[in-house]
Amino acid sequence: MNDLIEFLTQFHKNAPPFISENEDGSYSLVGSSDLTTGTAFDYGELGKCKLTAKNHSKTLLALMNYIILLDGLSEAEELSFGDEEVIEFLKIEFRDVMGQYFEKEISYAHDVALKFLKDNPQLVNEALYNITKDKEQIKQVDYQSILDGLEGSQFEDPYISIAYEVAKEFKLRPFDVIENWTTSELIVTFAKIANDRSLDAFLSWKYSQKDAPKRKAPKKQAFYFEEIGDEEDG
Repeated sequence: MNDLIEFLTQFHKNAPPFISENEDGSYSLVGSSDLTTGTAFDYGELGKCKLTAKNHSKTLLALMNYIILLDGLSEAEELSFGDEEVIEFLKIEFRDVMGQYFEKEISYAHDVALKFLKDNPQLVNEALYNITKDKEQIKQVDYQSILDGLEGSQFEDPYISIAYEVAKEFKLRPFDVIENWTTSELIVTFAKIANDRSLDAFLSWKYSQKDAPKRKAPKKQAFYFEEIGDEEDG
């Protein structure tokens, strides 16, 4: 398990992007857009799988919970990641992460677990970003609790929402986008759409009549592009 644990405790440079929110309310795609792919990964008898709007958020939340669990175990003096009981416990817990990704219950297989992480390093980056951006609020995250805590309001999964926006822009069936587009494809495409819209709004404001009342200037750019920095490498 040591190699899996090590992979989960560091940011990874060579990864497709994930969305981060900046202090000024703008957004960034953190990672390499050149590594975006729509290809599903082959997992042998388990078939092919990839992160889509259908499974991304639930897999992300499960992975965040697992990393939080690792953090808690690392602080327990009486426990060691070398203990057989701890290793077996961690294998059982990681099955939930893999189950969300594959959308079915599966047995733990270390080679499959490690391949899943290496195929989706952006998911690890996104999980670590979400956990570490506000360390004082680290706690278990439950998908159903999010739904229950909205007091009857409709929960909008961000990746589902992005998929609908992309489908609308290109006149595609939303289900096809949700089912078949990878989330890395979705966010890069959506960033381009959002930036084009923001630029159009900015130019419209900039070249409006001089005597017309000025509205607050819209942003020229909605999304920014960043790479994983050296300071974030483990």
